[in-house]
Amino acid sequence: MRILVTNDDGFDAPGLAVLARAFAEAGHEVVVIAPLTDASGSGAGIGPLRAMGGGIHVEAVAPAGLGGIKALAADALPALIVITACLGAFGPPPDLVASGINPGRNVGRAVLHSGTVGAALTSAHFGSKGLATSMQAVSVPSPYEPYDVAHTHFESAAALAVAFAAHLERAPARTVLNLNVPNLALGDIRGVRRASLATSGLILAAQAIDGGSKVRFDLGAAQPGSGDESDETLTQLGWAVVTPLASVSEDQRPEVGDLVAAAMGSASKCLEAARTTPK
Repeated sequence: MRILVTNDDGFDAPGLAVLARAFAEAGHEVVVIAPLTDASGSGAGIGPLRAMGGGIHVEAVAPAGLGGIKALAADALPALIVITACLGAFGPPPDLVASGINPGRNVGRAVLHSGTVGAALTSAHFGSKGLATSMQAVSVPSPYEPYDVAHTHFESAAALAVAFAAHLERAPARTVLNLNVPNLALGDIRGVRRASLATSGLILAAQAIDGGSKVRFDLGAAQPGSGDESDETLTQLGWAVVTPLASVSEDQRPEVGDLVAAAMGSASKCLEAARTTPK
């Protein structure tokens, strides 16, 4: 399987190298194309295309840990890298876009803003499949989940990503999985669970200070609740979790359909009034 490995932390992030090497050792054809600089929190953004002069800068790089795997760094956000790769800019389009390994979980509503997840979701628009892999970078959750490379078990997340990739090879087109792994040795992880998206986000509170000239926000993780089967809670409890994600889709709720129909009626009356009003 041809796998594009990318991330939102930049081409020299250690988790990227561990993930790419694991896929290569599993026998996959690996193409590494990652942002030139840190693009964390970029979601599925592509940036101001008009300001790019119709192209992006790409250069060959040799980050530590890749073991001879060819790698490119692009001056672009992760989603734009995926778009250009899926359109054939770097050879045949990938069968799978594998994004990560992100140091810090991408769980709950925060996945909307994650460049790691955004890259994986972008692949779905081209009929490819996506796998976003992130891991809890510290034993005790903290607002930023800072990490120490020497004590981060990237190899655990990589091993599970390889296992999921084997099944994604046979999955329907546009299948996207979000994998979150606790920072534990592989044998110490409690197991693998399917999880729902947590309802909490990364930003827990916001408050205007300094007379309104500044807004301070508090980051953090929600406390595990009894019976909570969310990705945020289960990873805190030592489980690796996977959540299937859908990219942009229409809202099919009946009540929303009724609202849209009523609003269309009002808008149509507005247009009719404009046509019949003397100029």
